[in-house]
Amino acid sequence: MSHKSAMAVFGVLFLSAVLPGFAQEKKEDAPPIVIKRGPPAQKEPVPTTDRYPLAEALRALESGNSPQAVPEVAPTLPSISNATPGKPSSEVPREFQPKHDIVLSPTGLDALLISRDWEASYNIPAIGNDGRVVYTYGAGLPIVVCAPLHVCMVELEPGEKIIGEPHIGDSVRWEIAPTASGSGPDATPILIIKPRISGLDTTMVVPTDRRAYYIRLQSKPAEYVARVAFTYPEDLNRQWQVFLAKQREQEQQEKAQRVAELPNNAIENLYWKYAIKGGSSSTRPVHVMDDGVKTYIQMPQEAIHRELPVLVVKTADGSEMVNYRVKDNIYIVDRLFDRAALLLGVGKHQTKVEIVREQEVKNGKTEPVRVPPPQSGAAAASGEHP
Repeated sequence: MSHKSAMAVFGVLFLSAVLPGFAQEKKEDAPPIVIKRGPPAQKEPVPTTDRYPLAEALRALESGNSPQAVPEVAPTLPSISNATPGKPSSEVPREFQPKHDIVLSPTGLDALLISRDWEASYNIPAIGNDGRVVYTYGAGLPIVVCAPLHVCMVELEPGEKIIGEPHIGDSVRWEIAPTASGSGPDATPILIIKPRISGLDTTMVVPTDRRAYYIRLQSKPAEYVARVAFTYPEDLNRQWQVFLAKQREQEQQEKAQRVAELPNNAIENLYWKYAIKGGSSSTRPVHVMDDGVKTYIQMPQEAIHRELPVLVVKTADGSEMVNYRVKDNIYIVDRLFDRAALLLGVGKHQTKVEIVREQEVKNGKTEPVRVPPPQSGAAAASGEHP
């Protein structure tokens, strides 16, 4: 565009702005204009050209670019939200600050202090298998540190079931996905956690069929905790209770088996007069009895888990081995004897326990109990002495 053309255009624009009726054409059907004379009005001075940026406008016309106003303040961008179109968003921006506060009652203050103490308590993490960081459930607020472009695993108790979607304070910038390790009723539920950016700090609640997990999530630029797991003190107590109950049940079964091995004779028909000498509490028999055919030596219960001594019967010619079998903590000897011994170990470290069948009192005199010799054949079967 030439300089003259630009001046012509500018002149038209200027006259159109100063004299609005200059560019309007007179219509043929318009009524005649009647001018009434009144008192002379003061004429406004025609504005001079120095009040308008003519030089800038001219340069803009010559360059072909129209001037644009640059805003001094950048427009405020809307905050990120995961709200569904047409529905109000439930997400509150992290920079939101309440305008008003409330005064807490003493009960509310005490509850707040207790909660703060629990959150600030030191839940000491322990070293687990395969790189796990193990927290004690309920001992304090567990913290999971993650990083962008990395995943963190939170492993729950095997067999535990997640019954609802985890609730997280900042669900926009954190991704939580469920998975599992193993199969069947003992599968381990796992949460995969990924932050979108670093510098985040929020909390998460995971409801299960056994408990509710309250976890703090933090994101760092590069550092992260790969695997997090938990120990459960209440489960340890429960395991001990189950173990003790099984042990008591087993002891009752063993006791019933031992009773079945005892003779069917009435207790008053058993002979109990045996003297026990020497030994320790773990090697001394608790009871020694016989039914006239067999001898029963009952050892302490803890002897089941120890090395049992060897039984020998003393005779006039020395000592001899006898046939016997051990059922749990009971020696069952297939004969009667006057004197016997239980030997454990050898040499000077040998432990010896003597068993002596006491004497009977007849007609005011003590006489040794005569023990019949070992039986065999039909006599042993019938229980008759030769």
